[in-house]
Amino acid sequence: MTGGSTAGTIPGDAGSRLFAMKSFGKHTLVYGLGILLSKAVSFIMLPIYTRYLTPADYGIMELIEMTLDIIAIAAGAKIAIGIFRYYHKAETQEEKDHVVSTALIILALSYATVAIGTILAAPYLSNLVFGTAEHTPLIRLAGASLGFSSLIVAPLAYIRVRKRSTLFVIANLAKLIIALSMNLVLVVWAEMGVKGVFISSLTANAIVGFWLGSYLVRQVGLHFSSHATASLLRYGVPLILTQVATFVATFGDRYFLQAQAGEAEVGIYSLAYKFGFLLLVVGWVPISSVWEPARFEMADRDDRDVIYARAFVLTNVSLISIALGLALFGGDVIRIMSDASFHSAGVLIPMIVVAYIFQAWTDFHDVGIHMREKTEVITLVNWICAGVAVGGYLLLIPRYGTMGAAVATVIAFAVRFGLIYLASWKLWPVAYQWRPVVTLVLLAGAVFAAGLAIPADLDPLVAILLRGGLYTLFVTSVWFTGVIRPGEKEAGLALVRGGARSIAQLLPGRATP
Repeated sequence: MTGGSTAGTIPGDAGSRLFAMKSFGKHTLVYGLGILLSKAVSFIMLPIYTRYLTPADYGIMELIEMTLDIIAIAAGAKIAIGIFRYYHKAETQEEKDHVVSTALIILALSYATVAIGTILAAPYLSNLVFGTAEHTPLIRLAGASLGFSSLIVAPLAYIRVRKRSTLFVIANLAKLIIALSMNLVLVVWAEMGVKGVFISSLTANAIVGFWLGSYLVRQVGLHFSSHATASLLRYGVPLILTQVATFVATFGDRYFLQAQAGEAEVGIYSLAYKFGFLLLVVGWVPISSVWEPARFEMADRDDRDVIYARAFVLTNVSLISIALGLALFGGDVIRIMSDASFHSAGVLIPMIVVAYIFQAWTDFHDVGIHMREKTEVITLVNWICAGVAVGGYLLLIPRYGTMGAAVATVIAFAVRFGLIYLASWKLWPVAYQWRPVVTLVLLAGAVFAAGLAIPADLDPLVAILLRGGLYTLFVTSVWFTGVIRPGEKEAGLALVRGGARSIAQLLPGRATP
């Protein structure tokens, strides 16, 4: 690994080039808003879900969604990632359009096939997961929703590759409004419980899917290219196998928990896990939405090491700051927003957040593997991770329950990161800077340790005020310790201003200049 020794060789003004790009602030923050909107239903509805659904209901919903995630992997959801690689690799606009159109056709056919199969096999799946056919109707609703989601995947990838971040926000806002409205009607007013949640998702996916699918066809036409198909499948199939392993490492613990303790423990654990996903949604995915296609564009630049290294440092300023906030305040938020039966989820949040820091690092550092188009390496590493995770589940869950599941997840994710980092560096070396990142981790760890001294039974609002003081200390320390260089501070402020202006332009009555 390349340590902090390179820090002094990289000038601050060069290191901030990526973040000083005119469009970066706009697209990063606007994508962030769009992604938050796409995931907002589960958080906005949290006080309602935890009052209108029992922990067992919440666990049933989670297990069905997980089962459908496995099926989505088989449908080839990761094929859309190839759009980023081959769109930029194509030499003509016609070839670029054929890549996107072919991805849409492949995904529509594969998702339709597995959706129909899911609906037909729903009784078997219900018995397999729950030991009863009682939940067959819910699985059928989820299967139909999966079929319509195929019309969303490729269009959103195209929108990202074309940097149309405003449209990205509009699409996710539309889906949020539809799903939220349906949830309020069906879960709260009609008291349909979990069934209402799945009907809401189906409705939102169908409406937004038809709209985005039609938009994409108007933009690129409807063409099937055998060459693009071969490229997308060659690139994407190893990632499909990777996703199976990733699923085991990410969601397999729920099945072990169900076998050991039942759906209620799954529900509590799944609530805590939402905060790990929130770290990705807020701290990593907005940056990734811009960085994932941009890193291919910048791969041939002479200053690519400078850009990649400082991008990693500044990404961690966001990532670790948000992770600390979730670890400090997550338990208090659960105590305020949810029924008492869910409060035990709070103690699990810090461990899960640590696991997702390793997840974000893994996604950032796999660039060398993608540049060499050796995605089978990612597959192999993820299967090693899955094996470590299953071993941890078998060893720790029977003894320690949900905390054992969280610890096993941290260990597995850390192993995966280490292997991906080493493999990527060997294939396509980049001189990353680790000293500033270690500084961030140590500062966050010290502040979190201080927060543990606050009594657990203290009034949540008082506890939040005390933790807020500690968090302010962390932010101040980061600003003045040299982790962020002077030029980057100015670029960061410009980024926020540019992104804020772009978001403001989305509001009613604001015209885009």
